[in-house]
Amino acid sequence: MIGDYSRRGKRRRRQATVNAAKAGGQIDEDDVRRIVGKLQEIGVDPGAQRYAMTELQKPMETEELMAAAQGRPELGAQMYGASLLAIEVDTPAEKKYLERLAAGLGLDAKVTQRIQGFVGLQSV
Repeated sequence: MIGDYSRRGKRRRRQATVNAAKAGGQIDEDDVRRIVGKLQEIGVDPGAQRYAMTELQKPMETEELMAAAQGRPELGAQMYGASLLAIEVDTPAEKKYLERLAAGLGLDAKVTQRIQGFVGLQSV
């Protein structure tokens, strides 16, 4: 996925990760471990990890994320991928969230399926 890897793009991908974790309605220890693990895996420094944990306490920002990706399909695809990596899509609420996010980011089914394949998931 080529695109916006600027500071703003990184922040939006982090927001997408945190927002996805909130989609199931509650954040459990497994969610926290998964998020911290992914952040560490991609080289996020401890300060940014603490920021993410603080953000988990705030309301969802789905509309803001979708607005930020308007006219920026690469960023939308990156945010969708980051969201998939943040959660195990094992509840109807998470599935519905991802469908809504994909639609709001302007990602069609073919694109979302390809992203799901990149991150090692079956179709959501």
